[in-house]
Amino acid sequence: MITTIPTGNEEVDRQIGGGLPVPCLMVIEGEHGTGKSTMAAQFMSGMLTSKRKVLCITENNVKDYIEKMKTITFNFTTPFLQNRLTIVPLHVYGATWSQKLSSQLLPVIGRYISVNAKNTDCVVIDSLSLLTMYSDADQILDFVSRCKYLVSIGVTIILTMHSGSMSQEVGMRIKSACDIYFTLSTSSLAGKTIKVMKIIKLLGSSSQFESSFAFEVDAIFGIKIVPISSANT
Repeated sequence: MITTIPTGNEEVDRQIGGGLPVPCLMVIEGEHGTGKSTMAAQFMSGMLTSKRKVLCITENNVKDYIEKMKTITFNFTTPFLQNRLTIVPLHVYGATWSQKLSSQLLPVIGRYISVNAKNTDCVVIDSLSLLTMYSDADQILDFVSRCKYLVSIGVTIILTMHSGSMSQEVGMRIKSACDIYFTLSTSSLAGKTIKVMKIIKLLGSSSQFESSFAFEVDAIFGIKIVPISSANT
């Protein structure tokens, strides 16, 4: 059964039709610097505030990730200390990386989230691109199938990925399989760089949603919606 939960940001909730439909498989795609991690953190914040447990797999180590999120108003220290948020860094100190070792990352992470599915309500992977860099198409599609199964048993999966990080065919199959698909880009407004999120797919929304919206990330207020009619998109 799909339930809508608030993201923790009323402006974002209004843009996406009232909140985040869960469980779901979500893909957030965009180039570097377009706000993928910020938007994923907003959804994480909503899940944690709604008393869900979150597993976050990130490119940063635990300390760096928590400090980085604090700079954009997300303080995950308390849920982390309360074991409601588990942070798993992809980079292991002292490990000697190779293409062969990297090619095993995706299957290992897939098995890890499956084993821990009973202890979490939401899995965030930021970003999938690092895991798929040396993965073949079968490994990626097997991982997506695993994610779809987890959604069917009530786990929400949020994946960020860089544009063009995998073949067009595999990318299209991932986008077809997901329930929610957002793309992020940057634009210019009065000489200022803003971020634009397009809602390509949003299954399970409880009400009407915008097709796109612009926002900026404020160090005090977090995500702030910018009138898109003013943006040079």
